Amino acid sequence: MKRQEFVGRISALTKQRSSVVQRVLREFVKLLAESLRAGDKVSVSGLGLFVAKDTKPKKGRNPKTGEIVPIPARRKVSFRPTDGLRRYING
Repeated sequence: MKRQEFVGRISALTKQRSSVVQRVLREFVKLLAESLRAGDKVSVSGLGLFVAKDTKPKKGRNPKTGEIVPIPARRKVSFRPTDGLRRYING
């Protein structure tokens, strides 16, 4: 589902204008990103836990040339769904 469809469905369910829903979603994503960048864990009840994790630098291989290339350390976002969400999607 793309963002516009997601916003449209929430708008219909909540009877809010899609512009309002879009703004709330945009601010949610912005706050989530800022919190993760600051090193905070973000727990959303009924959804799950978002955590920024640091990866170590490593060596990779260019599949085209076979050349070994360094892959720098970086941060990635990890998401762990709640047990309720996990049970719901698994039927």
